[in-house]
Amino acid sequence: MKKIGISVLAVAALGLLITAALAAPVGTKDRQVKALAEPILDNLMKGFNQGDYAQFSKNFDQTMRETITEKNFQQVRDDLLKKWGKYKSKKFLGFLNQETYTIILWKAAFADTKRDVLIKLVLSKSQDKIFVSGLWFE
Repeated sequence: MKKIGISVLAVAALGLLITAALAAPVGTKDRQVKALAEPILDNLMKGFNQGDYAQFSKNFDQTMRETITEKNFQQVRDDLLKKWGKYKSKKFLGFLNQETYTIILWKAAFADTKRDVLIKLVLSKSQDKIFVSGLWFE
């Protein structure tokens, strides 16, 4: 299966290592993690559908902002829209806490495909704020 990544893995991974000492997972229970992650993903995907980079990137950490510029966003968005269409819905699958990050998995539906799309949303918590530290569509 071909992955379409919203982030450049090598650059994002370097940023993850640099900020790891400052970050923490966002929760330890399904209900808690879903309650924190869902509005962030909803906002992000609303920005995706509308082509609104400011809304899409609202909760990005500094590394994500540097990695996913507005130009990158428009290019990847165009590719995803051609392949799958607009985002429609999601279902929470679960999460993994890995060191200082929480990886939340969602099964998503898009308008122009019947196949399931996996969204991996990586969140971290720093100084009581939650940031998007990674994002993949597979």
